[in-house]
Amino acid sequence: MDSDNLEKMRHTLSHVLAAAVRELYPTATFGIGPAIEDGFYYDIDFGNTKISDTDLPKIEKKMRGIIARKLAMKKRTTSRSEALKWAKDNNQKYKIELIGELPDGEEITFYDMDDLFTDLCKGPHLKDLSKIGAFKLTRVAGAYWRGDEKREMLTRIYGVAFDTEKELEEYLKRQEEAKARDHRKLGKELDLFCYSNLVGSGLPLFTPRGTILRDLLNEFTQSYRIKRGYKKVCIPHIANIDLYKTSGHYEKFPEMFQFISQESGDHLALKPVSCPHHSQIFASSPRSYKDLPIKYLETTMVYRDERKGELGGLSRVRAITQDDSHVFCTEDQIGDIFGELIESAKDLYQKIDMKLHLRLSFRDDGDGYIGTPEMWKKAESAIKKMADKFKMDYFIGEGEAAMYGPKMDFMAVDALGREWQLATVQLDYALPARFNLEYTDADGSKKTPIMIHCALIGSIERFMSVYLEHTAGWLPLWCAPENVRIVTVNNEVKDYVAKITKVLDEVILDNPIPENKLRYSVDDADDSLGKKIRRAVDLKIPVIIIVGPKDAKENVVSIRLRDKEEKIKLTDLAEYLCKL
Repeated sequence: MDSDNLEKMRHTLSHVLAAAVRELYPTATFGIGPAIEDGFYYDIDFGNTKISDTDLPKIEKKMRGIIARKLAMKKRTTSRSEALKWAKDNNQKYKIELIGELPDGEEITFYDMDDLFTDLCKGPHLKDLSKIGAFKLTRVAGAYWRGDEKREMLTRIYGVAFDTEKELEEYLKRQEEAKARDHRKLGKELDLFCYSNLVGSGLPLFTPRGTILRDLLNEFTQSYRIKRGYKKVCIPHIANIDLYKTSGHYEKFPEMFQFISQESGDHLALKPVSCPHHSQIFASSPRSYKDLPIKYLETTMVYRDERKGELGGLSRVRAITQDDSHVFCTEDQIGDIFGELIESAKDLYQKIDMKLHLRLSFRDDGDGYIGTPEMWKKAESAIKKMADKFKMDYFIGEGEAAMYGPKMDFMAVDALGREWQLATVQLDYALPARFNLEYTDADGSKKTPIMIHCALIGSIERFMSVYLEHTAGWLPLWCAPENVRIVTVNNEVKDYVAKITKVLDEVILDNPIPENKLRYSVDDADDSLGKKIRRAVDLKIPVIIIVGPKDAKENVVSIRLRDKEEKIKLTDLAEYLCKL
């Protein structure tokens, strides 16, 4: 089945779902039921009846009975008055609202499932239900009507649908694997981060183990830019609101946290981005063309008042740590800067075993952007030239641009085939002009620099969520919070353990962070060997060294990795670990 027909099938299934619900719960009222990626959903008001996942088999059985009747899907056009009469006669208040918002003169269409069920809908749909393939209802969730937290909370029933049973089974298998890899589950099991209701939603707290991982990831990403001459800067977490009024973020960023100083009355904000601050470091001294490019680097936390219902684990938080960098350059330096960053992104994701796709994120016709149309045309053309120059396969995502300029978004593909937008390089003609930034050119004239924004992993929190799920928590040796756990068979091997730790103290991991000292611990508790090994495996420690009297006598170590076990000489241990 081609993609168009697959979408029609999924959309048709949303109507079958509604028809089944109508038969089982005659007083239900209906919102909207679109096709979505991999399936469909319908938002339904069940009144005082509570619906949960345990009700899905009953609804699904009713759907299959309806599909077996092979009913036709017939489109018909009505007048506004006829549409409103239908909605009122059937007590469908949400449909009344939708009909009332349709522009005058717009065609109003219904789809009839023979004489069983009628719904307001533009379509498209299958001609009849006989063409429906494999499907399954998956979960129930709450959803505010029209996404507005001040409106009614409806029940959203989700389903998935594919052309064949085999495709459905493969999808469900992937979903089960995704559940096992859920970073929220892994974060708790591996003792990486936690939450507190007293601290607040979307504000994760990182444990010692989690902080080691954060620091290593940050060192990894920033090392690429330090090699390219970026200089570290440091900015405060708050700023006068005038900074963001000048940059345009005040108007375009409703997620900004704002407050008034009790002492001075100043109107301040927690920074939602760091680029306006960095622009002021550039503006603090006279600049010459000889100084450019000027490259600033900072890992800093920014704050956004995300909707509570959208917060989830580390994927979406209110305190966001960005591996941020900004370059101020001339137009003829854009190519070199982009080239450095593209090569860095490609190498970084290759080292963590994730494939990359490229999206060129351009603006759409909306009004949520700053800068002139000419600026945008120039910037989008420059971005496209860079992608072509470096022979990168890409697609264009309209409406995905930043408010101040187009972007190159690197889409990383994880072990389950899911795509994540992580690294980004952004070209900005607008902010330097808004801040009146300038440099003196070779002829003595004043010119406005171009600004390039870049994050190689984006938000450290979001990257951690993706990377934990990509690796299923089995982090590679270089960034595992604990690289090695020594597990003793009994207390007769203390002296030999001391010899092993002396070797471990000298090991420096060099892949991919230089001077990365080995992190290890010794479990010599008065427990069974099985319990001690299980503790290490539960924490997914990459290397477990099991030490018994026989090992001490033979001057060897018994190594247990995730996928194998082997014995090696103690004298070979350091070299062995460096090669993992």
